[in-house]
Amino acid sequence: MAATISANGVLLPSPVEIGTSEEIIWSANTGRSTTGLMVGDVVAQKRTLNLRWGVLTAAEYDLIRSNLRSGFHPFSLTVDGAVATITAYRGAVTATMIGTYGGVTYYRDAAVSIIQQ
Repeated sequence: MAATISANGVLLPSPVEIGTSEEIIWSANTGRSTTGLMVGDVVAQKRTLNLRWGVLTAAEYDLIRSNLRSGFHPFSLTVDGAVATITAYRGAVTATMIGTYGGVTYYRDAAVSIIQQ
């Protein structure tokens, strides 16, 4: 699988894992009736992408953090030539610094969730 990620038009390092989920959004009056049946209307389906990177340099990690800003932004995922673009916001960007070697700082297990607006 060849995957590329871009945020705000900037190409980010390729993740080692991409997880997806789709959430069904129900109308405000959704719930159980007095007979126990579920009632309501589906108003939308929204996608969440869970991205994880392996080992990154500090420059690569900073590129991810600086382009996955707060607020709603365009986000594109290309997998094997098929492009999906959504307007999304991000969850927490996390990573573990593993040390500095040869003057370069490295991080591992950087991760973030991209949630469709």
